[in-house]
Amino acid sequence: MLETVLFIGCLYLRRLMALIHRVLQPGWFNRAFSVSMGVIGIPILSIQGILKGSPGHSWGHPLRDKIMITLDRSPGIHFRELQRRLGVANGTLRHRLYRMESEGEVFVQRTNGRVCYYAGPPAQLEILDGIRISSDARASSILPVGLSDLQRKIVGRLVENDSFRSQADLARSLGRSRSAVNSAVIVLRNRGIIQEDAIKLESHLSCLSNPTVDYGWIDMQGRVGVRG
Repeated sequence: MLETVLFIGCLYLRRLMALIHRVLQPGWFNRAFSVSMGVIGIPILSIQGILKGSPGHSWGHPLRDKIMITLDRSPGIHFRELQRRLGVANGTLRHRLYRMESEGEVFVQRTNGRVCYYAGPPAQLEILDGIRISSDARASSILPVGLSDLQRKIVGRLVENDSFRSQADLARSLGRSRSAVNSAVIVLRNRGIIQEDAIKLESHLSCLSNPTVDYGWIDMQGRVGVRG
């Protein structure tokens, strides 16, 4: 019993001498403070890490930042295209988007059968200024998002050529059947993307042909089957 007590006493004595040695080194005040906090059970290094953070880095998750940048540039992008651009696993992206949606960082709107993502309510997009919008669903509907491959090609062709005299001319330009083009045009007109009385984009989308404006949809020009 006595040998055990002496052994423990020696251990504490050595520990005390080591602490005194550390305190007497340069920067003794900081060391003394750290030692005192350690004695009373406060992990000062952990506290410093929490308060100080990582210099030069934001608090945001890296994937979250990439998502927000992409949605800001391409509002209304659908999930598969977002995944393709970011190059992340399906489950990882879905988990991050779910958290961001629950925290109000992203807005989700199903349009034309596709789930489209926005950095905020689509009705607040600058491109829709001056248009009376009754809901975010309607706002998303009149934007060129959630489109099928043929619908994207039609919008892209109208960005390039402004208008066509007839659906037949448009069909020949795309190399598609008139019936397929007619069906796509009907959907685009019902959504408010193509004008009712002309084969031409609605006026709020006229900026897509302006090279100084970039909403991410302009990339449909020349690569109309790529962007969402």
